[in-house]
Amino acid sequence: MDDLALLRELCENPELYLEDEDRELLQSNKELLDISKANSITVYGTDIQKNMAELSEMMIKSIGETNVDEISDIIDQTVTYLSDADEKAEEKSFFPWKKKSSSLTLQNKYDVVSQNVEKIESSLEAHQVRLMKDTAMLDQIYKMNQEYFKLVNYKIAAAKDKLEQIQLGDYPSDCADIIPDIIDRLERKILELQTTRTISLQQAPQIRMLQANAAAMADKLQSTLYTVIPLWKNQIVIAFGTEHTKAAIAADKKLTDMSNQLLIKNAQNLKMLTVETQKARNDNNIDPKALGEANRILIESLDDITKIQQEGKLKRYKAEQELAKIDEEMKERLYLESVKAGL
Repeated sequence: MDDLALLRELCENPELYLEDEDRELLQSNKELLDISKANSITVYGTDIQKNMAELSEMMIKSIGETNVDEISDIIDQTVTYLSDADEKAEEKSFFPWKKKSSSLTLQNKYDVVSQNVEKIESSLEAHQVRLMKDTAMLDQIYKMNQEYFKLVNYKIAAAKDKLEQIQLGDYPSDCADIIPDIIDRLERKILELQTTRTISLQQAPQIRMLQANAAAMADKLQSTLYTVIPLWKNQIVIAFGTEHTKAAIAADKKLTDMSNQLLIKNAQNLKMLTVETQKARNDNNIDPKALGEANRILIESLDDITKIQQEGKLKRYKAEQELAKIDEEMKERLYLESVKAGL
């Protein structure tokens, strides 16, 4: 018989499977219900109920502390970096000193992805440890719940025995006037304890399911850490190795294209230079027309010089004549002046 079946059977018959020591515990619980004391029914079973409430708090705390949001954020960021490929055809020079920025960008991307994978690995390890602790703690909680179920069952059995005893008239004579109220309070207390027992019964499979889920996730994380994460690392190395190879191929293609362009351009320039050289070689150094024009200009220059020289000579002759005339006139005037002075 499994644990849950045993718990259900004990719910139907609390005194089933009682040992001698259990019967002593049942009797001691019955003695706690002293109807001559007003508070005995009020406090009866509250210690078990308090323990059950603390057990529920432990379960809530265990579930609430598990948070996988940080793993999700890191994975999303890593996937973004891995898929962030530059699909645009950038103009990249084949000269090495002009490729540094692209190389650094690729290296930075690799560093970020590697760091994120390490963060994911560390976070998964931490969550695995947490889940393993949860599994162990839930096992302890299950055992505590079983113990509390057993104790609350004793409380119910003892209360029912006490109620039956009172209903059969076995009670102190000085309490006769409050017996109806005592019976009512006992019945409500029994119902209250039965509710607590039902909660404990429901918690048993819930604890086992949580424990099974935690154990399954711990196993899954174990598989992820030793299978998926190494695969990621290998694929990251392959991805960035592929990027490096693609970059080298692109650089080699640009170098080849540039070399072909240079060859074609140099051949065209050489052809043009050769044609121009041959044209210049076949042309005469001096154009006859130019010589004839130069000769004509030279003759005109000589004619102009001769004409200018003749005109100059004529002007000089006239000037000499004019100067001689002036001298004669001046001499005559001076002679007349001297004659007048002698008279």
